[in-house]
Order: sequence, then C-alpha cells, then structure tokens
Amino acid sequence: MSFDEKREDLYHKALILEEKKGEDSSFNKEFFDLVSDVVIYLMKGENSFFGSFMLKIKRKLSFSLTYPLGTIPFKGEYVMYFNPVLFLQCTKKEMGALFKHEIYHIMFSHYEREKELRNSFSKEAVNVALDVAINQFIKDLPMDAMRLDRAEKEYNVELKEDMPVEYYAKEIDKKIRKREKKEKKDVRSDEAKRSFDINTAHDVWESLDISSELSESIKDKTLNGIESEQAPESIKELIKNRGEAEVPWQSVLKKLIPSIEKGYKKTITRRDRRQSERLDLRGRLRDRIPEIIVAIDISGSISKDEFRKILVEVMNIADTRRAKVKIIECDNKIRRVYDIKSINEIKDRYDSLGSTAFSPVFEYIAENKLFNRPIIYFTDGVGEKSLSVKVNKKNIIWVLTGEDELSLEDGPYVIKKLSYEKKEKIDGAEGIRMYKEVMQDRNSTCL
Repeated sequence: MSFDEKREDLYHKALILEEKKGEDSSFNKEFFDLVSDVVIYLMKGENSFFGSFMLKIKRKLSFSLTYPLGTIPFKGEYVMYFNPVLFLQCTKKEMGALFKHEIYHIMFSHYEREKELRNSFSKEAVNVALDVAINQFIKDLPMDAMRLDRAEKEYNVELKEDMPVEYYAKEIDKKIRKREKKEKKDVRSDEAKRSFDINTAHDVWESLDISSELSESIKDKTLNGIESEQAPESIKELIKNRGEAEVPWQSVLKKLIPSIEKGYKKTITRRDRRQSERLDLRGRLRDRIPEIIVAIDISGSISKDEFRKILVEVMNIADTRRAKVKIIECDNKIRRVYDIKSINEIKDRYDSLGSTAFSPVFEYIAENKLFNRPIIYFTDGVGEKSLSVKVNKKNIIWVLTGEDELSLEDGPYVIKKLSYEKKEKIDGAEGIRMYKEVMQDRNSTCL
C-alpha cells in the first residue's frame, strides 16, 4: 500500500473515531507509523535537522485541536499533539512542512513571545503574526496555512518580507481594530471543525505555565546531539547565538530573588489603621527581606578555592539586594547549615565523607517550609534520578561544576554551567559615586 493509500484509509478511520469519540490502539499505531514515515522522509538530504528534531518529540492525539498540530513543552520534553482528521488531509510534503512550522515556533521562542505580545495586541493579530513571520521560510505548506500574501488579502494591508513578529502583529492589529465587528457563532459546525482555524491555532499554548529559563533548558536538551549543518541559515544563526549568549547563573539568580515577608516595620507614610485620626502615630508596612538558599555538593566535585569563590559571588549578589543567605553543605546527607551576612562569615568547606545525594537538601527545605526561597545548587550533577520530595522547580537553579549532565530525570529544571562574572574596573569617580549611593541607601533604611 502506497503512502497516499495509507493516508486515505487512516483518514476515513479517523472520521469514524471522531464521530464515536472513542479510542483505538490499532489506529494510534497505524497513524504514528505514518508519522514516522514522514520523519524518515525529512531525515534525508537538506531537511535532516528537522527530522532529527522530530525524533526527540513525544507524540499524542487530540481531536479537539483546530489546527493539524500543536506542540508544547511538558515535563522536560516537547509533546506534539495531532488532530488526525486535519493532519491526514495533507500530503506527505505538507506534513513535513507542518513539522518544520512547529520547530520554527520552538526555535524562535514563540511560546514566550506570544504571551508578551498578547499584552499589546489582539489574540487574532498575534496568532497571524507568529505564523506569517515563520511561514516565509517554509515551502510546501497546506493551502490553509497563513502566508504573507494571504494575510495581506484578508486584512487589506501591505506587509514587508522578513520582518520581526512585532511588526506583523502591529500592522495586522491596526486593521482588525478598524474592521467591522461581525457576529460570531457560539457553536462551530462539523464542516468548520474539519478545516484549519488560524484564530485558535495556538490555543494549546494558553495552559502553559513555564518560565523562559525552563523553556530554554528544554530546547537545549532537545538540540543536544543534533547536527545543525543541515539547518536553514536562520536556525543556524539562532543556534550559534545560543552558544555565544549563554545567560550566566548570576543573572538568573538576580531575577529569581523574591521579597520574603518578615513581620512589619513602622512608617510615617501610612497612618495607624486603628487610630487613623492620630497623625502622630506611625502606621505599619510589611517588612520584606529576600533570602537565598545556597546548597553546595561537598562530595569532592568542588575544590575549597571554588567553594569560596562561589560564596563570594553569591554574597556580592545578596549585598546588592540586601538579602540573607543560608548555606547548606551536603554530600549524601546534610553536614552543615548556617546563615551568613558578610563575606567574612564564610567558613572553610566541610571535609566530605560520602557520595552525592540531592534529596537531603530538599527534605530539609520542605521540613522548614522554605520552598518559596530561591535555591541555587552547585554540584557536578551526578546524583539520584529523582528527588524524594516534591519541589517548586521554578525556584531552583542547578549550577553544574563539571562536564556531566544533571542526573535528575523529573525535570525540567534551570541548568547552568559554573562560570564567574568578570569584575569591571572602577575608576576613582565611579568608586565615589557608588560609595555615596551605598551610604544613602543605608541612611534611608535607618529612618
């Protein structure tokens, strides 16, 4: 049976399954065997980058999608959902082009950008802009795909080629706002369900609650081992820039530091709640003091010199945020926990006795209800495969000190390599300015 004959046969089976709203394991196997044929087709020649990328993507069915495909990052990997009724209407070349379409969305970080753009432009404008921006690079897309020329006709707008997503969103949004409002049907017809709906094409992304750091971590994990020589130039440039523009752990930590409430402080800017007529009584504001937890693997992966350098860098960051720092030294169990307020209070590294285990640190954090603190864990990465307690992954930065990968398989996590920030030279005038700012800040906290 030829590819097209298999596709036609599966299409009729998909229509029956959709009507019955049931599941059929034999259909699933046949369908994903067909998908594998398309991936193998992509592996050949100039499309091998996309084929290799598809090998690392998990696949599932979803008849509720209004577009043939939808991909999301989930539990440390990408999951691609297929609406078989829509997907099986496409030729093999069109299927391959749709895979490229999804991978372009991933490589250009459209999950994160979609959320940002929705703050300024309508959902419809953003959906169209995201597709127009990448579909210019892709041949053989289905007729229903949103191309530049189609967007120009539908929205009566002139659009330039090869422009940023923001440009397309802005131009299309202007036209949408001027357009007469049309009545929308509450229920889509069966005929509509069997055609592409660009306005809801990216609805599968709406449930995502993932930081940009975690999303980038999944992307790095997926790209690992994939040869980029056969990738299009635009993607080659992205991959090259990723290697050059790695965000250091210091920058991630600075962004992660929250404000932790610690009682109240008196203030003259707010009246006393109970006696608001008394102007002589000071009111109260919540006192927020950031706190950082630094866990360090002392099983031998970090030397004593590195140990001190790490803590000095953390303290420099903590000082700029007026944050407290809690140190946890651990190998296969916690050896020492202490708080430090200055570099002078850093202790020599505890002499290690055991191997590496990550769970003791997180058990301690759970027992002491410290999960809302940012946690930065320095280790060579070689420990257990899963933690013994549930953790808030968004608050954890893993900094790997060697060449090994993180052994934990229950990600995704934010993972960085150990590096030290370069210290900028400060001339006399700059030093005086910084000193004045520090003294001014200290004086203001004493009021």
